[in-house]
Amino acid sequence: MIHLNISLFTLFLLFFNLGISQNKERSRLEQDIENSGFYIPENETNDTKVALLGQHIQNAIIESNSCDFMTLFDTKGFGSLVTKSTINNHKIKAYREGFLKGFISNINAFPKKIIAEVEAGSYYDFVNYSYSSESSTYHMLFRIYSADTGINYHQYRVSQCNGKFTFNDIYVYLTGEELSKTLQRFYLYNMPKKSLLDFFGKNNIHEFLKLVDGVNFYNQGEFKKAYHNMDMLKGDLKNDKFVLVVKAVCASNLSDDIYKKSIKNIISAYPDDATLYLSQIDYYLLNEDYHMALSLLEKLKEDTSDDFLELLMGNVEFQRMDYEKALKHFKTITKEYPDLFDGHSSMLTCLSLLKKFDECIKVLTTLVENGYAKTDVIGFVEETDDYNENILKDLAASEAFKKWKDI
Repeated sequence: MIHLNISLFTLFLLFFNLGISQNKERSRLEQDIENSGFYIPENETNDTKVALLGQHIQNAIIESNSCDFMTLFDTKGFGSLVTKSTINNHKIKAYREGFLKGFISNINAFPKKIIAEVEAGSYYDFVNYSYSSESSTYHMLFRIYSADTGINYHQYRVSQCNGKFTFNDIYVYLTGEELSKTLQRFYLYNMPKKSLLDFFGKNNIHEFLKLVDGVNFYNQGEFKKAYHNMDMLKGDLKNDKFVLVVKAVCASNLSDDIYKKSIKNIISAYPDDATLYLSQIDYYLLNEDYHMALSLLEKLKEDTSDDFLELLMGNVEFQRMDYEKALKHFKTITKEYPDLFDGHSSMLTCLSLLKKFDECIKVLTTLVENGYAKTDVIGFVEETDDYNENILKDLAASEAFKKWKDI
């Protein structure tokens, strides 16, 4: 019930195709796009605008308003990021323009996916914003979380369009890259074959096509074949961050041993990448190395300044059965996020296992005072899982609970 569930959120993996960094054309990806709207100075006025933008995005998701979300998305700027690797290739101008037209009409799949997650019980929260001197603009951090699907972060890159603050890209923590780069692969893969050969060169095209086959296997649910194809990659592709992440997704559907190996490869290749800590934590939990799992959560908390990670820290302590330490984390969560049921239920479980039933009753009373029906709370305490077990059985059998139940 309060296990640590950090799933690999594979949004847009169906678009997964990859370019090669060795090609001259590929090197142009590092060039800046000549668009002043991509760069915003840091000042108090802009601080306020960014904070309002973040709140506006959160409200659009919570209110299931994908149209409102799209009014804040600088799709033209985003499209420039997706296609900038071929901007000087006039031979595929018609293809590029057709792709942009099609993608703009379908990119609303992103907010609709998030909205569907929220409607299914996930939380989507605007955590904070920061300014990056490297990119010369602001970044807004959002957290998506549910007990069933785990936790992920989206970092929005702020831009300016027609004098209005918008965003033009989103960095997805669990995939380890920007959404524009993910879609760029889809764009490159669907280029005319002759253009593909010109772009990648004879030495690279075979590895690229091998990867394409692997992605097709993945989309068909053939995880073993997909993993095999990606495991056979050579050159730049072999240790590409996104390739390693997708391999881990495939491996998670095969066996714990293969999954451990895949995550270990990510750790070796990108040891200090905070955006990949989420997937690395799974590795350490599988190996029961709770100290390292907690250490990564601490680093992630430092990187994101998100105190919500106290919940996951509590889950790790719970998993290693240190209920007193877990309880401290859960108490922090219930204080900072009083409306989060997971915090209260986790604290309740620890208290029950520690046989602190009087404190359990205080939690139950708080839940009722916060609007939960008493009958539902009673049912939660007494219910059994699919294995006919109840982690709250000690509380359910206690005199304190029976007395509270009859009041």
